[in-house]
Amino acid sequence: MFWTFILLASICTALIRLGALSVWVTLLTLSLKVMLVLAAGIGLLYFWRK
Repeated sequence: MFWTFILLASICTALIRLGALSVWVTLLTLSLKVMLVLAAGIGLLYFWRK
């Protein structure tokens, strides 16, 4: 009984960490996309003003 509890707890912990990692990856890719859009917008504004 004790070993099954440890096994289930470790599996749950691993799944929770994978979920948190997935959230971080999503946030980082979203922020990267926002930066790319902003850089493209600033570049276009710069060339348009020139």
